Amino acid sequence: MSTRLEAFVVAAPGLEPMVQAELVKLGVRPANVTHGGVNCSLTWPQLWAVHLKSRMATRVLVRVARFKADGFDTLTAGLARIDWSAWLPAGGVDVAASTDGKSKLFHTGAIAERVVAQIGRGEGTQQVLVRVQRDVVTVSIDATGPALHKRGYRGPAGKAPMRETLAAALLVASEWDVKKPLVDPFCGSGTIVIEAAMRARRIAPGRHRTFQFMQWPSFDAVAWERLVKGADSDVIERCPPLLAFDRDDGAVAATLANATTAGVAGQINAERRAASDLVLPSTAGWIVSNPPYGARVGGPDVRDLYDRFGDVLRERARGWHVALLASRDTPVTRLKLPLVPMLETTNGGIPVAVQSGTVPS
Repeated sequence: MSTRLEAFVVAAPGLEPMVQAELVKLGVRPANVTHGGVNCSLTWPQLWAVHLKSRMATRVLVRVARFKADGFDTLTAGLARIDWSAWLPAGGVDVAASTDGKSKLFHTGAIAERVVAQIGRGEGTQQVLVRVQRDVVTVSIDATGPALHKRGYRGPAGKAPMRETLAAALLVASEWDVKKPLVDPFCGSGTIVIEAAMRARRIAPGRHRTFQFMQWPSFDAVAWERLVKGADSDVIERCPPLLAFDRDDGAVAATLANATTAGVAGQINAERRAASDLVLPSTAGWIVSNPPYGARVGGPDVRDLYDRFGDVLRERARGWHVALLASRDTPVTRLKLPLVPMLETTNGGIPVAVQSGTVPS
C-alpha cells in the first residue's frame, strides 16, 4: 500500500477553512477546500493524528480508487483492480452509493450490489462509499466510524445540545485567549466549557475513543500508542477560570457529570444561576454561549430575555468579549451591543452565525 493517502476530511458547512487551518497545524500538506470538507494528502501517522487531535473535523474518508466507468462492465473491472484485503478487515461492509445524475450509471442500488459482490461480504460495520460523477467513480472507505464529535464524554444532554465540534469551532471563531477566563451563562450540558478546558489543557479530543481504521490490516498499534503517549505528554494542568451557569438544575448536573467523564471537572465551576444574576471574574475575558434562539425555531419568545441579558452585559461585562451562536431569528440586536457575524454554519439543521464583539467600556 502507498505511504501517502488521498483523503477527504469532512467538515460541517462553514467550518471548512477552519478545519484546513487545523490540518496544516498537524503537518498535513496544504490542500484545497471544497463544500463539505478538505481534500488532502496524508501519511499514515497523519491520518491517525487527525483522528486523535482534530477538534473540528467530522470524519475522514480515504480515497482508495478513482476510475472511469460508463457501464456496469467497466464498473466491475475497476472494482476488481482494488486490493480489498489490504484495506478491509474480515467481516461485512456497508456500501453507500451516490450519483450526480450526469453519469451513465445512475441506479445506486445496482452500483452498491456490484461493490458488495466484488468484496464478497455481507452487511457489516465498515462503510464503503462509491460516488459516480460525470462517469468517474470514486471509491472511499470511512476511516472514522462514529463521527468525531462523539468524544465519549457526553452522557446527559441539555434541551438543545450542540455538537462538540461546533463548540470547538465557536471557541476558535470567538478568538478566545486560552489564558483568559471564559463564562457560559447558558451552559446546557456543558459542551462549550468542557471543550474550552480540553483545549486550554491541550487534551487530545480523540484520546478516549476508538476509530474504524484500528480494524484495518494496515493499523500499527505500537505506533498508535506512541502517538497517544506523545499527546498525553503535551497535557498541562494550568487552566484559566471557566464558569458554567444555567437556570436549570438538570443542566448543571449534566455539565458536572460530563466534565467528570472528560477529566476536566476540576477546571470548571458550574452552578445554577439565571443570566440576570451573572457573576464574572475580576479579570476581563470571554463570554461564549449558545443561548435560546427564539419562538420561530421552536422555542419560547426570548425578546425579554435578550433585553435583560443585554442590560446585564452592559452593566457588568464592560471590556469583555462576547461570542454567541444565534439563528437568523434570534433577537441579538436587543442586546444593544456591537456584535458582528464571524462564522455561518448550522446547528441541528438550523442556520446559525457566531455573533461576536466587545462590550463597550
